[in-house]
Amino acid sequence: MRKGEKGFRRLHIDRLGEAGALLRAGRTGGLISRMARRLVDLSRAFKLSIAIGFDAAITFGICLFGVQVYRILCACVVSDPVAWLLSLMFAAACLGIFLVTGLYRPMLRYRDTVIIFSVLGSTTAAAALIWFGLKAIIDLPTLAPMLGVLWLGLMALMLSWRLIGGAFLNWANRDLARSATRTAIYGAGRAGIILAEAMEKDDSLDVLCFIDDNKQLHGRTHHGLKVLAPSKLSGFVARGKLDLVVLALPAASPSRRAAIINQLAELKVKVETAPSLDEILSGRRDVTELRGVSAEELLSREPVMPDDELLARELSGRTVLVTGGGGSIGSAICRAVIAHAPAKLVIYEMSEFALYSIEREIRALLEASRGRTQLIGILGSVVDEDAIDRVMAAHAIDIVYHAAAYKHVPLVELNPIAGAKNNIFGTLNAAQAARRHGVSKFVLISTDKAVRPTNVMGASKRVAEKLIQALGQAGSDTAFALVRFGNVLDSAGSVVPLFREQIRKGGPVTVTDPKIVRFFMTIPEAAELVIQAGAMARGNGDVFHLDMGGPVNVAELARKLIHLSGFAVREPDTGRGDIEIQFIGLRPGEKLFEELLIDGASMPTSHPRIFGADAGIMQWATIEPYLIRLRQVLHAHDV
Repeated sequence: MRKGEKGFRRLHIDRLGEAGALLRAGRTGGLISRMARRLVDLSRAFKLSIAIGFDAAITFGICLFGVQVYRILCACVVSDPVAWLLSLMFAAACLGIFLVTGLYRPMLRYRDTVIIFSVLGSTTAAAALIWFGLKAIIDLPTLAPMLGVLWLGLMALMLSWRLIGGAFLNWANRDLARSATRTAIYGAGRAGIILAEAMEKDDSLDVLCFIDDNKQLHGRTHHGLKVLAPSKLSGFVARGKLDLVVLALPAASPSRRAAIINQLAELKVKVETAPSLDEILSGRRDVTELRGVSAEELLSREPVMPDDELLARELSGRTVLVTGGGGSIGSAICRAVIAHAPAKLVIYEMSEFALYSIEREIRALLEASRGRTQLIGILGSVVDEDAIDRVMAAHAIDIVYHAAAYKHVPLVELNPIAGAKNNIFGTLNAAQAARRHGVSKFVLISTDKAVRPTNVMGASKRVAEKLIQALGQAGSDTAFALVRFGNVLDSAGSVVPLFREQIRKGGPVTVTDPKIVRFFMTIPEAAELVIQAGAMARGNGDVFHLDMGGPVNVAELARKLIHLSGFAVREPDTGRGDIEIQFIGLRPGEKLFEELLIDGASMPTSHPRIFGADAGIMQWATIEPYLIRLRQVLHAHDV
């Protein structure tokens, strides 16, 4: 196995079959070990018949012994055939009770406490029923003590062969246990216990314990696994005794999950997340279908619920156009819009595959929810002024969310003409078409890179902002507004997908500068807040910016993602570790710090995560000469 592959072993790898093949080939040596592996590899039904056979022999022997003792105590003549027949009847009755009480459900190799209680309960039930039956027929004073002794003997023998057999199998399979992924389950609640039960059936996993924050649970045992405090994890990891932590916390708040994940990110242990109870019960995901921790969970904040009444008034029964609707932000806006039952959703996108993907996804959502929204996908570019004008005219658009833009800083830096055409004149084409056709509201999706820009992409978006401000203050039936926010996790151009790909390949992970910081938010949160901000717009070029939380050090984010994938960062001084972080220097036009405000202070709104900003005074007469000159420069391809 190559270095780095250990962290990406899938949960359902059939290590059992692989180990069995090695054992049968004689590579692990030892006749006993090979026999034990063959026993483990037998079918569940065959192993169950062996267990029932053992119990049947023991029970028959105990019953036969009891009949012989009864013959002596009562001095009665009972022929041998009758004694054998009675013993068979009693043994059959006991086996029937064992099956009904679930004696054969626990797996022999796991959890001694489960086996003990199963044997105790089943043998007690059998002894009690036989005692009641015999007492109704014969009233012998010594019947109760005799049955008590026989019950103790039966329980001791049945329990002994199980414990010895389980210990033998586990000893014989010690090589397999060494190759299993040593796992701790974080969360000792119902979800954690269900997960532990399922994991016991997977020989590629060796579940060691539960971890839980609840101090009242520390030291207790659930399903044969001890519940430990989170502080114990660092010791396990330091001694190399833990490979994987699985989060089973379906009820934890996003901020609590983020706090736990950030603590685990310091331990250099792989962390995965179990499906929620809803996903398990609905059949969408299997109980052991784990997934890696997402960057959204790592940086998540407490959600603030949108004002559904306001959004319903804004979108319900309206015709909505989303330009760039196949992109990461545009597609999220489409998903958010469709939840509020618009009459029609028009998705305008220049990428054929992106349009196909989002249209298919939205249609599936509409079918699942039985929504009546008319969905229309149009292939085209906002640079094509006639095409966007025809869309506005043909569909009587009420609201436009303009997300079409080139956003990747280095690519736009290398292609400034294309970037300026798309981001500036694409916005101008869409905005003027909206104004001509009486669209009630036009919302521009902007970026923090438009604040005091140092690159072509940011400068082009800043010009687009000024266009919207000037059109808003020029007066028309269309209300113009813009919403500015920072980096969106897992969007096109985000560093997180790049980091994940580099980690999968074993590194190095490339970061521009050790001091670089960025603001991040999740795609669904950004989409909801964009729509909410647009609903609050008065229309005179309002500027909104979203609460992005605190700045995140990108190098630290890369380090945490490496640790959560089960690897150690290779330290330059010692050369120890798995994956290196390389600092490659700031790219052309890139800033160490991003900002959300140009001048002045934030102004609160009715939503705690949305703030207003000073729009300033921008007259169309001021910007028009600049646009004329810019169009000439672009036409001449004068970079």
